[in-house]
Amino acid sequence: MIRERIGIALLVWLAMGATCIHAQELALHDGDRVVFYGDSITAQRLYTRFVEDIFLTRYPQMHITFWNAGVPGDTAYGGYTGDTSTRLRRDVLPHRPTVITIMLGMNDGYYMDFNPKYLDVFKTGYAKLLDSLQRESPEPKILLISPTPYDEVTHGTEFARYSNTVSRYSAAVKELAVSSHLGLSDFNQVETSLLNAGTQKNTSLAALLVPDRIHPSEASHWVMAAALARTWGVSPIISSVEIDAAVAKTIAVENSEVADLKAAEEKLQWTQTDKALPLPLSLDDAMIQFVLGISGLEEMDQQLLRVSGFPAARYTLKIDGKSIASFTREQLSSGVNLAVYATPMESQARGVDGIELKRTRLDEAHFILAIENPKISNDADATRAIEAKDAALAAEQRAAAQPKPHRFELSPE
Repeated sequence: MIRERIGIALLVWLAMGATCIHAQELALHDGDRVVFYGDSITAQRLYTRFVEDIFLTRYPQMHITFWNAGVPGDTAYGGYTGDTSTRLRRDVLPHRPTVITIMLGMNDGYYMDFNPKYLDVFKTGYAKLLDSLQRESPEPKILLISPTPYDEVTHGTEFARYSNTVSRYSAAVKELAVSSHLGLSDFNQVETSLLNAGTQKNTSLAALLVPDRIHPSEASHWVMAAALARTWGVSPIISSVEIDAAVAKTIAVENSEVADLKAAEEKLQWTQTDKALPLPLSLDDAMIQFVLGISGLEEMDQQLLRVSGFPAARYTLKIDGKSIASFTREQLSSGVNLAVYATPMESQARGVDGIELKRTRLDEAHFILAIENPKISNDADATRAIEAKDAALAAEQRAAAQPKPHRFELSPE
C-alpha cells in the first residue's frame, strides 16, 4: 500500500531545517561484539535479526558481530539448557562480548496471579546474574531490556491478570537498571503502547500483534528492534536531499551524494548515492502497514526527498527507470519519505535481510545441535560447518549492503 503522508519525524526535520535530529551519540562502535541474552522472545530470533539488519543497512561500513543467546522458557536462574552459570560460560563469555543485552521476566511470574515472593526471587536471581557477569567479564557494557507485556488488551486471556504480574516484573527491571547504573530499553512500554493504539484502530489486526499473548509477531518485533536502535542512538536518517527544481540546484544533502543534476524538457534528473539503505520492511504486508500507522517505526526510517520550484501540479518519480509513485507539487515541496515506497534501495535492503534470515536459520540449527540436545557423536563437525557457512554468508551480506548509485527522474504528468 502506497501511503502519501508526511511522518512526524519528517515534520520535525522540516521545522528544524534538517539539523539536530540525531544528536545522540551512537553507542555501538566498529568491532563491537554483541550478545543478546534472554528467553523465548529473544530465541524467536526476530528483534535480534532486525537489529542486525538496522546496523547493516544504516552503517554498512561498520563491522559489528551479533550472537543470539536466547533459550525458550529461561528465567533469571536459567532453564532447561542449564543454570545461569552454565549459560554464561557456554553461551555468552566465549564470544568475548563488548555489549550484552538481557531480556528476562516473562516466565519468572510462573503464569499466575502476582505473588510478591516470586518477584523477590526474580530480583535476587537477576542481581546474581548481573554480579556473575560483571565479575567474570567486567568489560562489556550491559543493557537491560524490560520484558514485553503479556497481552490481555486485544483478546481473552489464558492466564488471567498475568499482564499485571509481568508489568511488576518490568518495573523491577527498570529499578534494577537505575540502581545498577545500567542502560535500559523499555520494550514493555513500547509494546503496551502498540497494543493500545492497535486496539483503538482495528481490533482484529491488533489481536495479531501478540498472537499467543506471549510472543510478539514479526511486525511487533520491528517496533522492538527500532526501540533498541533508538536506545543505542541509531540515526533515524537514511538520507535527506533538498533540491530547487527552478534552478536545478542542490540546496542541502545529508548522508548522500547528488551528481549530474539537470533539468530538461520539464524533467528533473540526477544521480543519487545514499550512504545507507532503508529498513527491509515487507511493505506489501498488511501487518507492517498497520504497525507503521500506529507506532513510531517510520520515524526511525527516514529517506527524505524535498523538491521545490516545480511548475506542474503533479509529478511521477522514477528511480532507475522504474515508476515509484506520483506526488503533487505540494507534497514534493513539503517533502516525502521514500523509505515507505518500493524502491530499488528498499529491494537491496530486502536482499540483505534475506541473507540475515539464512544466518538466523543456521544459528537456530547450531543451538539445536550444540546446546539444546548435544548428543550427536559428530556434532562438533556439524557445528564447525555451520559456523563456516555463517561466516561466508556474513561476508556476502556485508557486500550486499554497500551503497549503490541510482538515477532519479521527476517528470510532469
